[in-house]
Formats: sequence, C-alpha cells, structure tokens
Amino acid sequence: MTSTRDNELGARREQGPDALLALSQLALDHMEQGVCVYDADNRIVLVNQRYLTMFNMSAEIVRLGTSYRDVLAHSASLGNFSVSELDALYAKRVKLIEAGKPFRTEQRLPNDLVLSLEMKPLPGGGWMTICDDVTRRARLEAELQLQTERSQHALAHMSHGLIMYNADSRVVVCNERFLQFYDLDPEMVKPGVTHRDVVEHWASRGNLPGMSKDEFQALRNDDVRTRNPRPILVTRFDGRKVQATSRFMPDGGWVTVHEDVTERLQYEEALKQQNIMLDAALENMAHGLAFYDSDMRLRVCNTTYRTIYHLSPEEAAPGTHISKLIERSMTNGAFATEYSPAQILETARARIDGNDTSPIRRHMSNDTVVSVRYCALAEGGFVATYEDITERERAVEELSEQYRRFDAALNNMSQGLCMLDSSLRVIVCNRRYIEMYGLSPDVVKPGVSMREIMEHSCELGNHPNTTGARLYADYVERLREGEHTLHRHLSDGRIIKLNHKRMELGGWVVTYEDVTERHKAQARVAHMARHDSLTDLPNRTQFREKMSEGLNQVAIAGGEMAVLYFDLDNFKTVNDRLGHAAGDRLLRWVAACLKENVGEHDTIARLGGDEFAVLQRAPQPQSAEMLARRLVEIIGHPPPLESQSIHVGVSVGIAIAPEHGLDADELMKCADLALYQAKAKGRGAYQLFEPEMEEEARSRHALEHDLRTALERREFHLVFQPQVRLDSSELTGFEALLRWKHPSRGFVSPAEFIPIAEENGLIVPIGEWVLRTACATAVSWPDVTVAVNLSPVQFRSRGLVAMVTSALAEAGLPPRRLELEVTETALLDDSEATIEILHQLRALGVRVSLDDFGVGYSSLSYLRKFPFDRIKIDRSFVGTLGESPESVAIVHTIASLGSVLGVETTAEGVETIEQLDFVRECGCTAVQGYYFGKPCPAAEVGRTIETLNAVRRVA
Repeated sequence: MTSTRDNELGARREQGPDALLALSQLALDHMEQGVCVYDADNRIVLVNQRYLTMFNMSAEIVRLGTSYRDVLAHSASLGNFSVSELDALYAKRVKLIEAGKPFRTEQRLPNDLVLSLEMKPLPGGGWMTICDDVTRRARLEAELQLQTERSQHALAHMSHGLIMYNADSRVVVCNERFLQFYDLDPEMVKPGVTHRDVVEHWASRGNLPGMSKDEFQALRNDDVRTRNPRPILVTRFDGRKVQATSRFMPDGGWVTVHEDVTERLQYEEALKQQNIMLDAALENMAHGLAFYDSDMRLRVCNTTYRTIYHLSPEEAAPGTHISKLIERSMTNGAFATEYSPAQILETARARIDGNDTSPIRRHMSNDTVVSVRYCALAEGGFVATYEDITERERAVEELSEQYRRFDAALNNMSQGLCMLDSSLRVIVCNRRYIEMYGLSPDVVKPGVSMREIMEHSCELGNHPNTTGARLYADYVERLREGEHTLHRHLSDGRIIKLNHKRMELGGWVVTYEDVTERHKAQARVAHMARHDSLTDLPNRTQFREKMSEGLNQVAIAGGEMAVLYFDLDNFKTVNDRLGHAAGDRLLRWVAACLKENVGEHDTIARLGGDEFAVLQRAPQPQSAEMLARRLVEIIGHPPPLESQSIHVGVSVGIAIAPEHGLDADELMKCADLALYQAKAKGRGAYQLFEPEMEEEARSRHALEHDLRTALERREFHLVFQPQVRLDSSELTGFEALLRWKHPSRGFVSPAEFIPIAEENGLIVPIGEWVLRTACATAVSWPDVTVAVNLSPVQFRSRGLVAMVTSALAEAGLPPRRLELEVTETALLDDSEATIEILHQLRALGVRVSLDDFGVGYSSLSYLRKFPFDRIKIDRSFVGTLGESPESVAIVHTIASLGSVLGVETTAEGVETIEQLDFVRECGCTAVQGYYFGKPCPAAEVGRTIETLNAVRRVA
C-alpha cells in the first residue's frame, strides 16, 4: 500500500501544487465558448447559454427558429453595435457565409469585452458561429508574453527571468530579471553574445548546473538540436533552485524562462512526508485518479475520475475491468465520437507495457480536453491520472492565434514600420513599408543594412537627384541628433513622413506614413487663406504682400507701378433684383475679364464685395489708363443674367508709384480717392489720382462732420419756389427746397452737401425733417400743393410710407396737397420695390411726379409701370433751347409724350419770356423757374401768392 501511495504521490508531484489549485477552480459544467448554429435559411437550430451571456441577449428573442437578421437587430438594440450599421453588417456577413468559406471577425461590446467570432459553413447546409472571449490575451503563457514584450520592450516587468536566442545560438534579448536571478554582468550577457559564452559567464558567477560545465553545455546543445523542451533544474549561487523551461520558435531560435521554484520544491518535499494525509485527501483532488491491478481491474478511484467519465459509483465499482469502464463511459456520452473502445484500451495497454508515462490527450464530448497518464507499479498494476487541460490547450491555441494576429496586425498597418538594430540593420519590417517604396522582399529582410535598402530604393528611382551613399550619410547624421521626424519627397510626387524612436536596448523603430494628401490639404488651406473663395483671385492679404514686394522693387530697381482700384456700379441692384447667386456669377465674370485683359506679370485681387484691384508694372500712366479704358468698356456691357439684361459698369481709381508714394497704405488711399472722383463723374469712368484730391477729401470729410450736427443745431431751413399752370397762369403749388446756412461756411450749396448726405445715410433723417416741415408749413396755405423731393436712399430705408402717413397726420395736411418727386435713379436702383412703394404712397392719396426726366436712362418702362401725375423736364434742356436743336427736340418729345399719356409736364428753369413761350408752344402744361419767382422763405410765401394772383388777374 505504501508503494502504491508513493507512486500516486509521484504522479501528483509531476502536476505541481499550482496545477492542482488551477484545476480545483475549473467549472466543468459550463462551456467557455458561445455556439449558435443556423440552418440553410439562416434560422437558429442550436444555441447555448454562453452565446446569450456573451452578448447579453434575451433567450425569449434569440431561440430556435429566430432569423440571423433578427439576432443582429436584437444585438444592435442592446448597444452591441450601432443600429445604423445593421443592414450593411447583415449583408456583408451573409455574403461571406454564402461564399461557403469559414471566416473570423472580432467585435467589441459596450462592456469592453472583445469577442472572436468564427463562422463556419456546415456540410449539409447552414452554418455555425463559435464565439470566444479573447479579452484575456494578457494571461497567455510565456511565449505570448515574450512576443508581446519584444514588440513593446516590457520584458523588465516579467516576474520570471527570460532570455531569447536566435537560430545561430546568439542572444537576441534578455530581461533584467534574468540578470538579477544569476547575478550576471549586463556587459557580458547582451544581444549578439553566443550561448556558450553565456553559459561560461553563468557558471563563473557560482551558479551550479548539477553536472560538469561541459556536460551541461552538451546537454543544452542536444536539447536545442532535438528541440527538446524538457525543463532543467539548476542551483543558483545563493542555493535557491531555478527551473529553466525552453520553448522553440519556428525560425530555429528559442526562448528560455527561468522560474525560482525553491519554495515549490520545498513544498513538494514536505508532501512526501504527508502520505497518510494525501490518502485522506484523495477525494478532494482536482485530478481524476484511478488505481488498477495487474488484471486491469479498478481497485479505487476518486469522484473527479467518475465525473470526467460520466460514471456512477455503481458503474465504477472496485473490480470492474477497464474495458467495461470505457464502454460504460462511451455509452454515457463522455467521449467524443472519434474514439472507439478498442482503440482506447489498446492505447492504455501499450503505454503500460512500455512504461510510457507521457500524457495522452482525450477530447471529451463536452469540448473539454483531458490529459491521461498511465504509470506502471512495481508490484503490478498501474495508476492513471486524469487532468483537465482545456484551459492550457486554449492558451496554446490563443498563443498561436496571437502570433497570427501579430503578423496580421504588423502587415496590415496603414503605416510602414521598420525596426533597426544599433548597426542600422533590419530586425523586422512590415509589408506596408516594402510596398510604400516598391522594394523587393528578397532585398529587404532581417539582417540587411539600411544602406543597402537605400541603394536599392535609389536604383528603383524613388529619390531624384541623389545616390544611396549620400542618402545614407545624411540619414546617419540625422540619427546622431536623436529622435526626429523627416519627410521624403519621392519622384512620383508622394511625400513620406519618417518618425524615429529609440529602443531601450538600442536601435530604432521607424514608422513611415504617406502624408501626400495631408500636405495637399494643407496647401489648399494655405491657398484659401490667401485667395478669394468665389473667384480664386488673390485676396486682400496676398494683394498687400504683392504690393509691398512691387514697391520694394520700384524703390531699389526703379521703374513704375500702378494700382488700379475697381468698384462695380449698380452691383447692389443686381443682388437685390436677381439674387446673390446671380451677383456671384457677375463677380466671377468680372474676375475672368480682368484675367483676360491684364498682363502676364500683373497681379489681380478681389478685395471684398464688388471691389477689385490690379497691380501693373509698366510705363505709367499710359498703361494703366489704357487698361482702365478697356475694362470700363468691356464690363459696361455684361452678358444677361437670369435671362435679363443688367445695367452695371465699373469705376476705376488709379495711383502710380513712385509718383504718388512708395507706401502701400498711402498708395491705396490715393487710388481710393481717385475712385471716388471717378464715381463723382457719373460712374463708368476712370480717374488718375491728383494731389488736390486729398484736399478735396479733407474738405469733404470736414463737411460731412459738420453735416452730422447741422440738423441738431437747426442750421437747415426750407425755401419754396412757385409752380404755375401755363394755360391759365394759375398758381398750383410750391416746391420745397432745402437750404443749409453754416455758422462759418455760410450758405452751402445743396449740390455740395446732398451727395454726401446720401453717401453716409444722413439723407434719411434730413429727408424726414424736410417732409414734416414742408407739410406743417403748407397746411396754412390756400388750396395749393407742396412738392417734396425724395432721395433714392429713402426708398432703400424701411418705413418711408409710414413716415409720410405720420407727417400728413401730424400736420393735418390733406394727402392730395402733397406731391412727392422721384428721380429716375431711385427707380433704377430697384425698380420693382420702388414701384411697389409708389403704389402704396398713391393709395394714401398723394401725388407722385417723375423729376429730372431726360437726364438719366429715361426708360419709358417706368411710365408704363406707374401712372405718374407729372413729368418734370430738367432745367438743362430749357436753358439751352436757343443753342441746342437736340434740347428743342427733347422738350417737344417729352411734352408730346405727356399729352398722349394724359400726364402733366412741368418745364423747370424757365427764366425768360422766350423760354416761356417756347415751352408753351411745345405743349408743356406747367412751368417752374425764376420767371415766376425765386425760391422764398416760408414767411414770404403769402406775399408770393398775392403777387402771382395779381399777375393772373391782370393777364
């Protein structure tokens, strides 16, 4: 009995206390994998609880008959992936399944679990999904840790000592723990040192192999040659016991892990003294254990054995032959179907007869793997141990899978990667790096120097205007500076970013990223920062830079440079009438005109809105004036927009360097002043800067400043000029005219201050004051009208109709006694909106007249769109009747037009009897001018009325 127990304990010692502890914690009644099987119609025919648990899915929904799409929809509703991805994910997977080939994928759940899904087609149709929880990758065995730590340089954190050799038996890497274990000198044990030298140094430190140094060396060489992974027990310099376990790699190298097992051995030694206790603890073993006699009949077994083989105590009664136990276990469904009872029995008998104690792996029906060992006893019979090694097997599978994933990750990176040793030789590189440069895999492989790679790359034509030697010399020089980033501009236009990081044990990790598109995007952003997005012309920033460069050249090398400042006329009308899209098309057309007509070396810019500018290096001012004339002519005849003809033009201001200065701001100011003068000419013109314009600008600014306070200081007043009917000499009304008496300037001409008021918007409050004052004054007159001029600016401001209504109501003046005079300019700015306002004013009962007819566009369409009560013929035609046949024809035509339309026509500026007779002869119905009276203050209106009535009675 004692011998039997010794054998039992010997078998148990081979498992180790750690293994016993692990096995005691296994949950043998649950599968670790989730499984779901679908039929050919993609409906569930089998699903286990683990599958539902992994995805947190409801068994009420995911059950037999549920379609795969409904499973995915349920999973998405639980947040396992986005609902928006459902259709695409379903289509993708069904397509792969229908292809008939197995595939794998991974899925990260909201609870940070990462599941590996393997989808396999079934021979009879249908398919199955096997799900593994792969979040426990960190717990892989030493091989997984070695590969992971080699890429992440974290070997120093291992609790075991580790050393790796390559196929040439030279050190690749070792961790700090290995050196500390054996008190080794890091200068003696480092990459490149031979295995023999490591052993020599190891022994010299007082470490004992348990045999002679030569025998130990020969034993290790034999293990490497035969790839024997047996563990070796050695004694450290301080007497502690260390177990060295080797794992061999496909490339011929190996990794040895050194574990301090002193306490474990001491514990196992203590276990030898506990035979009786172990006898009592038989039933508490995590391993299955069974003793057989020499006839292969069961003598004793523990509960774990019976559980593994699905045997009841009666079925596994002492004296039962092993063949009967095998048959009963198979009947009870313990074994996988790949085994037959005869095969199992024959294997056991052969192992026992041959005294072979190596383990046999048995695959059980519940997907567990059991390791079985047979150990013959000296007195006959044998003992068998049964260890559940499912977790260990899965770890090995995961290790292999991790190796594959590491290779896949390395070779599917979006970046190229190359790891170099301290001699700049390749340790490892990925496929992306090779593809990025079009290199040959036969050249670029571990051990090749970076110089050879660069020479190879230059031969392929990747690097223009250099050689491999120069490229390598520059590369080495840069590496001396430490970690850095550089960019390679390849001959095909690509830009590769190289990022260098030092490795802790020497050498470099270099990543390669194609940043061509990023650089292009940055270039586009830089272009957009200096160019107008609508026309792609240089913007104000770049224009100022070019101007500064040009002025520097003029200052240094001489010559001349012109600045042409363009502003579109009536652009706002296009925007308001046709919309901003049409306005944008017009601006692009103007930009195209500028590009077509300027010189090759001239600079064009859009400064903003409808403002453009050109820098011109040429003899000046002839070249600038020639360009300005040409562009005024071309832009003054734009193509139709939205199938409608448009009336726009361009005004140009010109300044010349160095004549007008060499400062950019000063030159632009001069061009701006010239542009103002061009617009003052009537637009559609160009103007060269003249020095007196600055004084005019200052005067205009001062006048504008005074104008802003004139209304508040009550410096304005009205005068009234009579209007007389020709056929009866009857006084019909007065036109209210604005006058400004400045305290120091004296009387300021309306022709001088009205344009300024219209530019800065002051005409709106001034116009309102004029209207209210005129209405309040006229209410005391006899039954005659008062005429008030409206500015085009007033039509653009809101509330004109409301303001007129308020003025009439406040004064108590009947609307029929108010006549509002409108110029063609107001109609031209936005005819549709203006006509609508005129109709609203007419609805109030006021009269509306068209003022200064004949000096603008004189479009007859205005007379068709709105029935004016009066047409006023501009004084410029009346004043030249005796000198200009054209004026005679125009007055006669307008009067005739008024007669045909039934509209009154008033001739302005009548000062002589000859002019009076002529306009009467032409058919005008009324006149206004000095002949009947000059404009008079409100206090003198009564006397003027009496005088004109007396004249009428005499007549």
